[in-house]
Amino acid sequence: MTKKSVKEKKANAEGKDRPAPKRRPLERIPDLYIYAGLGVVFLFSLYLRVYKPMSRVLVGDTVLFDGNDGSYHIMLAKSTVLNLQRPWFDPMTFFPGGTEITFGPFNSWAIAILSYIADLGTPSMHTVEVVGAVLPAVFGALLVFIVYFIGRELGGRTAGFMAAVMIAVLPGQFLSRSLIGFADHHASEVLLSTTAMLFFILAFRSGAGKLAFSSLRGRDLPALKRPLAYCLLAGLFLGLYIDAWSSGHLFVGIILAFVTIQSIVDHMRGRSAEYLGILGSIAFFVALLLILPFVRAENGFGFTYYSLFQPTILIVGIVFMFFLAVVSSQFVQRKIDRRYFPLIIIGSIAVVFVILVLAVPQFTGALTAGLKIFQPRTGGGATISEASSILERYAIQRNFPGIVSILSPFWLTLIAIPLIFLRYRRDDSRNGDMLILVWTVIILALTFAQNRFAYYYAVNVAFLAGYLGSVLLERTRFLEVEDAFVRMARGSSNEAPDQNQIVVNVAAVALLAILFIYPSIFGAVQGVPIGSFYSQNQVGPMNSDWYESMFWLRDNTPEPGMGIYTIYDRPPKGEKFPYPDSAYGTMSWWDYGHAIEAVGERLANSNPFQQGIGNIETGVAGSSPFFLAQNESEAEAVATNLDVDRSPYSNIRYVVTDVEMAMGKFHAMAAWSNINPGTYHFSYWQDDQPIMIYRPTYFRSMVARLHFFDGTKTSVQEGWTIAYRTDGQGGISVEPQKRSRDYQELLESVNESLERGYAAAEVVSQSPVMTSVPLEALSHYRLVHESPSSVTSSGQKYVKIFEHVPGATITGAASPGTEVAISVPIATGHGRNFVYQKSTVAGSDGQFSLVVPYSTEGPESWSTNFDAGPVGPYTLRIGAVQYEVRVPEGAVIAGSSISI
Repeated sequence: MTKKSVKEKKANAEGKDRPAPKRRPLERIPDLYIYAGLGVVFLFSLYLRVYKPMSRVLVGDTVLFDGNDGSYHIMLAKSTVLNLQRPWFDPMTFFPGGTEITFGPFNSWAIAILSYIADLGTPSMHTVEVVGAVLPAVFGALLVFIVYFIGRELGGRTAGFMAAVMIAVLPGQFLSRSLIGFADHHASEVLLSTTAMLFFILAFRSGAGKLAFSSLRGRDLPALKRPLAYCLLAGLFLGLYIDAWSSGHLFVGIILAFVTIQSIVDHMRGRSAEYLGILGSIAFFVALLLILPFVRAENGFGFTYYSLFQPTILIVGIVFMFFLAVVSSQFVQRKIDRRYFPLIIIGSIAVVFVILVLAVPQFTGALTAGLKIFQPRTGGGATISEASSILERYAIQRNFPGIVSILSPFWLTLIAIPLIFLRYRRDDSRNGDMLILVWTVIILALTFAQNRFAYYYAVNVAFLAGYLGSVLLERTRFLEVEDAFVRMARGSSNEAPDQNQIVVNVAAVALLAILFIYPSIFGAVQGVPIGSFYSQNQVGPMNSDWYESMFWLRDNTPEPGMGIYTIYDRPPKGEKFPYPDSAYGTMSWWDYGHAIEAVGERLANSNPFQQGIGNIETGVAGSSPFFLAQNESEAEAVATNLDVDRSPYSNIRYVVTDVEMAMGKFHAMAAWSNINPGTYHFSYWQDDQPIMIYRPTYFRSMVARLHFFDGTKTSVQEGWTIAYRTDGQGGISVEPQKRSRDYQELLESVNESLERGYAAAEVVSQSPVMTSVPLEALSHYRLVHESPSSVTSSGQKYVKIFEHVPGATITGAASPGTEVAISVPIATGHGRNFVYQKSTVAGSDGQFSLVVPYSTEGPESWSTNFDAGPVGPYTLRIGAVQYEVRVPEGAVIAGSSISI
């Protein structure tokens, strides 16, 4: 080694003292171009949500709404337009009784106001329908801009733009609930809650270290202006969000959880947390002002209704956060050991909760009951597909598709959570990171419990994906490539970008597109396209057979004396609603209650609020006990018990069934009554093939007897004897024994199987439309209409409407023990024919009676204008003698007797 010269040493020493050269700031694409790109993403989002599925929703002059609740929301919006007030009590559902409307007023008023604007002050009902159909899609597309700004707060413009693209193209729950025709409140929920969170993030970030009681007293406008403006906007959108969804206090809880955690963190870092309490209190106060007009004290503290619960939780939040700000101020002023702060806050929460439990137990009871939303549904609730866990039924891939399931954005974005947390620990200025973490973890827990909350979690996945993208592109020095291209475009540099760097960044962007964007647009599950590009497949307007049947119900049944657009007052507590004598109920499964009311304009016994379902186990009358009833007497008892002060024929006047109720939804009927569906049907494996078995209890159920057998007497059509053998270790094998249409032979086979040592044996069928047991005719239910579409080889239709009638009683005399049978051919309005028949035996006194539901002389102007009915008189056979019997409509409706 050679010694350095004195001159070199001096030069080196001077170099060390010389300041390092400043790094040139990187040139960025102007914001104007970013916003233009967002505009393109917004238009693409509208293309997916409006244009592609539009032909399935806007059909001629008709608007076909998606989902169970869409038509109900439009009914509320129309009522708001016509009455300039939103109804809050609906006596035309959950009949007889009625219900408080749980839906928030935001959607109704938004549709009403925009309809007035669109039609220049005189909106037509068609305009209301079109606005209501399009509005959710616009709300969903607008989220592009909100998510961009959240992503930008999290990871810069790169994160923001990728987040915006993700929210535009993610399929699943969020897409399906923000498509044209899905006139529900979900799209507005997500838009309003996400916008509120954006302004909370901005408010807390801008207020940290600046906003305190001292700055308020000193009117320090530069310190106050920005955070106060943001918190006012946060309160505005939080209030509107709660006005859109009665359970919007979910985000009140998120904010309170964040404020509690962040205040403790701030103090442990030696900073005041006054700004958190001040900003949070102001925002909650603004939200409180927006919900007060809709508080209905008569609902007590019911958290699913607009009640005292919402203002109470906001007031509690205001007091808590103001208390937190005061405590924080005192800690700083008095220089109290900061380690005591968490103890005081946690202790105060415990004390306040105990006080609330003692003072307002109804509030704390509702609060703890509301936490059950984090638990998976059980019983009948578990049969609701959207209420199942995100881990079931391929829900993760359906909502967040990846090129393979393990690379779903749902799983990939979880990587962002610890990365954000580590950054938060390093940088004490990023309080927004903690708010994003609390928000994400809580909504993730909800989504694990019920996959429907994926429509909320889509926002979190979008900005977490954007953050991951920004982290990756930071590693590949994407900004330097951007800088080089911008400088070249401006002519400020002739230096070409590094080619290797370009290749690396192109590969990184391609990787992000493959992992996140492409599967969301073009993904498939089990070969079925579910990507957002196939959005038209995710629009599911009410089945055309249901529309046809509901229009028929509206136009061909007696007026109930009530209107769906009339404003009704809730009866005083303890009193029943005063229904007119002309009011009557229509029984169907709860899924269809809103269609019966909003489209059919008739009173529904059960509804998608899950009211009127009932339960066999607990003895509560409703649709589940009715359709599972094993004989007509049980069904009549359900009708009577709906309201013992009214006629059972008014409690249930019409019954609407469809093939889904008799098959795909049947298990749900059992589950809502806490009955194992295997009681009615089950499957077992034979030769590597699943074999479906329908048991006698299935065929005797009212839904099967009505829909597949028209309520008429039916002989065995297909019978199998199967026997069960146990292996002594809890296993059971199924062994077919005998096939026959002779019921007596089948019963003998059952006895023979038992004698041979089988554990059990029974007569079953492999087809739901081929009964294995003889069925007696129903006396009080007549088919009055069926829809056009056939669903079985025998011509059974998709939807059927039956009328519940007292029936005419045919009486007469014959020799004791003589068989008496009556029958009449029935023709439906869609070309199907069957014979209604029933029989009895003359008693020991020689008398007989038969109750029949069909009139041969109708319809009458005052009764149902049925298009399915007899094509001639009844044939009454007494022994070997036959008579013709004509039955007037009045006799069927009045329950009169006809003597022979």
